[in-house]
Amino acid sequence: MSANRLLLGFAAAFLGVLFFHQSTITFFHGMGWSPNPAFRQTPIPPFGVPQLWNACFWGGLWGILFAWLVDKRPAMMPLPVFAVLFCLALPLVLGAWVVVPLIKGTPMFANGNTVAMWRSLGIYTVWGLGLALFWRGLA
Repeated sequence: MSANRLLLGFAAAFLGVLFFHQSTITFFHGMGWSPNPAFRQTPIPPFGVPQLWNACFWGGLWGILFAWLVDKRPAMMPLPVFAVLFCLALPLVLGAWVVVPLIKGTPMFANGNTVAMWRSLGIYTVWGLGLALFWRGLA
């Protein structure tokens, strides 16, 4: 796997978070479905990085894994379907709902809050579509 391809994955996912993930949060917040606005600049410990850029960075790291896995997808699976399933299975379920809560000592799976879980499913689905779009567009 070339470094350029991994960089492409990082860039596609980073931009997907910046434009698609955050725009979905903006829409949900505007509809009253999300308590927090998008594009938040609240510092995140321990380094004080603004929340927006923290999300974009971690999204980009997930994009490196996406770049490694995308050619291993089933031959008949369209790229957007793979990207959405990737974002739902790994960054959302494994990352946001399991690993991050374990690290932070908070309840897993949004503490069973189905509204928050449905909201996350929507945000990560749209991010997956954005990831696929940027993957194709930047390539």
